Amino acid sequence: MPTTFTKLLSDCLVQLGDPTAATWSRTDIIIPWAEEAMLQFPILRPMLDDHTNGGTLVYSYQLPTDFREVISVEYPISQQPPIYLARKNRLDPDFYSAAGYYDIDHDYINGGGWYCYVSGGVAASAHIKMQYFANHATGLEDDSTDVITVPDEYENILVAYVVMKGYRERLGAYMINPTAHSSLILQMTEMVKRSEDNYHLLVQRAQVRLADSRITPNVSSDKFDRVY
Repeated sequence: MPTTFTKLLSDCLVQLGDPTAATWSRTDIIIPWAEEAMLQFPILRPMLDDHTNGGTLVYSYQLPTDFREVISVEYPISQQPPIYLARKNRLDPDFYSAAGYYDIDHDYINGGGWYCYVSGGVAASAHIKMQYFANHATGLEDDSTDVITVPDEYENILVAYVVMKGYRERLGAYMINPTAHSSLILQMTEMVKRSEDNYHLLVQRAQVRLADSRITPNVSSDKFDRVY
């Protein structure tokens, strides 16, 4: 069952020992921390961009705003076997001399986002498909309807991140409080360290499990491999 954003927030508050949000505001503190946790989560979500070109031949097009890393670029599509473009530096003098190559670069005009460059161009009204890794969705509503894009089995990692932030915040409050007892500060410091170690351990275990589940680990699908 998909995890709703509301459940994630409630689980974070329960883990912090503050289910009624008496100490940490659900809206002003927990939501930003939860969004930060999803953006920091290192296992990105795989997505497919099926881009339809306009009425003229183009050699570049803008990628989705959530783009982070490319997996593969298929063009032309619907071929058997599929035709995947090879990545090549678009500044290479030979880039546009032949079809079959692509490159990814920043959108230098607008100062943000990414563009895909295709050496042979994308024909008018043609499709080009890119499999890519994307950011996890943010801007979700606390309405028991919106679901997080991080897989359910990794919710505990998001909760661990928020707990780590909460302990850090408490330690900072004690550090600037002149009446705080030194033993309390030491205890809070140890709690912060343990929460950080727990978060990084959970992330490491998740990444190991993910690597073990891949059919062809350590092979980049968008580059030629000497093995073949």
